[in-house]
Amino acid sequence: MNQKVFDRKAAQQFTVDSRNNSKTDQEIYNELSLQYSNKKAIALLITGTVTPENKIKYQSYNNILLGLLGISFVNKLLYIFMYSMQTGQTWALLLIFIFPLINIAFFFGIKRFEPSMYRSLGIIAIVGLLNSFKSSTNIIEVLINLALCCSIAGLAFYLDKNMLPNFSPQKLKKDMNGEYILV
Repeated sequence: MNQKVFDRKAAQQFTVDSRNNSKTDQEIYNELSLQYSNKKAIALLITGTVTPENKIKYQSYNNILLGLLGISFVNKLLYIFMYSMQTGQTWALLLIFIFPLINIAFFFGIKRFEPSMYRSLGIIAIVGLLNSFKSSTNIIEVLINLALCCSIAGLAFYLDKNMLPNFSPQKLKKDMNGEYILV
């Protein structure tokens, strides 16, 4: 059988449509593996696609996380603006365009339920928290960053674990024939 190069967008749409038609992940995998040769990419796509039930169940938590990212974005803009005003260095205003791009990338990734974004966001929030302890002398600023970073990290890890319970690129299970087993 002639297998095509993996088309992520078409495979993801097929996964969503098949789940809406009550097919199991294993049935979806078996059908897609007949069409495409990259079986690991198929397994990761299926396990990394949020089920309609989980999307509805965790939508409010996802929206809270998006709101916290928006607050973090504004917080970074204000911090950079205040830093440039205190130091008198107008070149620091250029950081307003560069620094918050990470928040924007995470915002759109979380909005689209991309699986790798949740774990990465949690780790970066923890690093940001540790960095704020090191670099800040203002206790109010530290407390705001503590609350914001802990909330973002906690929600990101919670959603990663519960909304995408089977997504684990290093722990995909295979059967005796080398085919992936999706539970």
